[in-house]
Amino acid sequence: MQQPKIAVITYNTPHRKSQDVLFQLKAKNYHDVHAFALPFVHRENPFKPLYQHRPSKAIDVKPNTLCENLGYTFETTTAETLNKQLNELKADFVIIAGAGLLPDELVLNHRLINAHPGYLPFTRGLDSLKWAIMKNERIGITTHFVDTEADAGFLIDQQYVPIYANDTFHSVAYRQYEMEIEMLIEALDLIPKRNDFPSLATTKYEATRRMPKAIEENLMKTFELYKSRFAEA
Repeated sequence: MQQPKIAVITYNTPHRKSQDVLFQLKAKNYHDVHAFALPFVHRENPFKPLYQHRPSKAIDVKPNTLCENLGYTFETTTAETLNKQLNELKADFVIIAGAGLLPDELVLNHRLINAHPGYLPFTRGLDSLKWAIMKNERIGITTHFVDTEADAGFLIDQQYVPIYANDTFHSVAYRQYEMEIEMLIEALDLIPKRNDFPSLATTKYEATRRMPKAIEENLMKTFELYKSRFAEA
């Protein structure tokens, strides 16, 4: 079977999710992989939550060195030049492993595969895990083709994250993250087997922003109540 050509959108700096995506692609024996690294924008006053829930510590290896070690192609890019580079590559799949807002031109011209840490369309936007807990919604992950609407596009797959009686908030957060990476890679097998990708467009559920600290300070207490409802036997 011919190997698919895979493009991975990442950052031009060590980035945890990007590294984990590349490692899983290597473990699954995908070898025709091309990483396109966008500049990472450091905010002057980054938001600091009360409870950090996304794994963030990356291996201190430059992304071009990591790709060289894995036998993958590496190119730097910008939001303005990426569309042209993807057109020239003609990849079978384009995975988002690290990116901010992407230009509409890019989204409309390519089937970009994303994994959202929430069960769409119910939990859209930022801090979806935290908002799911506060809103008493099931925690999940959704893989989808993106479009110009935030956390919408077209459904590939979605799963709920199992919750157990002995879980902590952070054990659930890490389980969700691991499933997110796994489902992103599994999408490469699922897509050729499907011919129907339902629309996730909605006007019923608004995309959330970062959780304000006044709400977040009640997160741990609310999580215990949440766990008592959703924990599996």
